[in-house]
Amino acid sequence: MGYQTIKVDTTVGPVGAIITGVDISKPLSALAIKEINAAWLKHHVVFFRDQSLTPTQQADFAANFGDLDVYPFMTAVDSNPNVIPIIKEADAELNFGGAWHTDTSYVERPPKATVLYAVEVPDTGGDTLFADATQAFHDLSDGLKNILESESGIYSPKLVHGREGSYKQAAARSEMAKDYGGAEDFAEQEVEHPLIRTHIDTGEKSVYCSLPHTHRIKGWTREESIPLFKHLTEICTQDKYVTRFKWQQGSLAMWDNRCVFHNALNDYQGMRRHMHRVIVQGERPQ
Repeated sequence: MGYQTIKVDTTVGPVGAIITGVDISKPLSALAIKEINAAWLKHHVVFFRDQSLTPTQQADFAANFGDLDVYPFMTAVDSNPNVIPIIKEADAELNFGGAWHTDTSYVERPPKATVLYAVEVPDTGGDTLFADATQAFHDLSDGLKNILESESGIYSPKLVHGREGSYKQAAARSEMAKDYGGAEDFAEQEVEHPLIRTHIDTGEKSVYCSLPHTHRIKGWTREESIPLFKHLTEICTQDKYVTRFKWQQGSLAMWDNRCVFHNALNDYQGMRRHMHRVIVQGERPQ
């Protein structure tokens, strides 16, 4: 489509596009919002460079695309309840989001969008990988598609944030901020979602299950489910579906959690990385 208020560059990789020609720190026109949303739905993730945003300006930008939500496992910045700091200190070993997943898929209404802004980035490393789970599903065999579409999954934060979860253990070892855990009762809850999700806006189907957030296939054990989750992750994260985004200070990414997996690389030991994250409410997966 043609755009009047923005420029869209799709050469960044197999999924995603870089948007230029707009200052998202300022109020946007209805047309600009419409065009950014259209580009986002088409390309699944959009990137902006050289932005200068306060937490409230970031939240205001995200609010153009829906009601904002709060994240249950971390403390927001003082200036805005919808902006959480994601900081990996130079002496930390484990990073936040360092596995292939879709954000917060373990709640009844997972966020449709995540808006991540780079406050401080390491000199090298710290890139984020994005994978096109829609194209990956499209390329599956008809037989596997039929099996997956007939199954649902049991999603839970327990594997990461639960009493025995990876972040809780890391916090106990002082490798990660203490508020990366918390909300213990909530962290053990379970919710049922389809393994294959149909996008409410585009009608496209995408792989939606992941090793960190999908505890098991309904009616299966965790041990029985893991091989299929691993297989789907391997399929979705082939190079032909993946874009590697190199962060710079002032970069912002907005991705569609309904059809994109991501993985924050942990390859910058001894350096600090500071991001601000906002999530936009979504609908119950269908």
